[in-house]
Amino acid sequence: MSQSESPDPPENQEEDTPGHSATSLPHSSLPPPVVDPGSSHPRRSGSGGRARSSRRGHSHRSRSANGRSRSRHRHSSNRRHSRHRCRTYFQHKERNFASASCSMVTIVLLCTSLEPNWIYMSGGDCHLLHDPKGSLHTLSTRQFFSNGHFYKNYPLTSAGDMVYKFGGSSNDILVNCVTYTAVLLFKASIAFTLIAVVFSFISFLLDLFGPTYQLLKLLRRNAIFNILTVVMCISINLFAYWITSAVERLQESSRMHLGSKVEVTFAASFYLITAAGGMSVLATACNCLRRHKGVEAEHVRQADRYFDDTEALLPPPPPEEDSSPLSNLPPPPPYAP
Repeated sequence: MSQSESPDPPENQEEDTPGHSATSLPHSSLPPPVVDPGSSHPRRSGSGGRARSSRRGHSHRSRSANGRSRSRHRHSSNRRHSRHRCRTYFQHKERNFASASCSMVTIVLLCTSLEPNWIYMSGGDCHLLHDPKGSLHTLSTRQFFSNGHFYKNYPLTSAGDMVYKFGGSSNDILVNCVTYTAVLLFKASIAFTLIAVVFSFISFLLDLFGPTYQLLKLLRRNAIFNILTVVMCISINLFAYWITSAVERLQESSRMHLGSKVEVTFAASFYLITAAGGMSVLATACNCLRRHKGVEAEHVRQADRYFDDTEALLPPPPPEEDSSPLSNLPPPPPYAP
């Protein structure tokens, strides 16, 4: 009995103690769990990194998109301001297409006038050096664009002949055709024609674009450059008349024979210059006779301000008297009860 009630052998106790000790140890003393490569914890951490990186990329893209939108807004505002400035500097209501068309026609006529003949002559001894006498009947500006020279006692000429060499060729020599004064007048006519072309071109640009600058607006509305073009055309025609007079005197002194009739007249270029001046006059009329609403409104405001100031200085008018028949009756007697 005593043997059967004896405790278990030590070996059984040793077998049970590990189990009891494992259950009795606290959780903090347990070793860290081994992470399985196929578990969900690394994926969770990787997804968090990707989320953070995606948030960073999204913020970066949003900042870059905001920067691009701001730059586009800045560029669009700059373009809008530049268009507004262009509309401010050049206004459609200030343009005058009728005057611009007249100026364009004037430019064409002036440029064309440099090519045809300016003077027609007959009955004199004008000729080129190797041509027969009296064979040259016209003079044009193309013979005076380059610098020429006068010669005395030139070969194949007489002692008293007026010899003018205008080109490099051996036959580019005028004999008894022009004088020194006529050559200067031809060169002055060429210069004035080119100046008139410049004036007409400036007037054409002012009428076409209609600038609002005060000085340019004053020049355009008063047709200053068109008037200067007219003055240039008149001067060129006066030079042409002076040229014909000088050439006519030379032709009369060098007639082919005593009975020949000397005749010196204007050629096509003279009439082209006249037409150009007429078109400039028409352009001046289109500018000066055009009504401007802003100017008329300003004049009305100035007149109203002037009359208001004048009325303020004058004394007030006397009251008007009643001219009715009842106004002459005596007042009624006082009331008596």
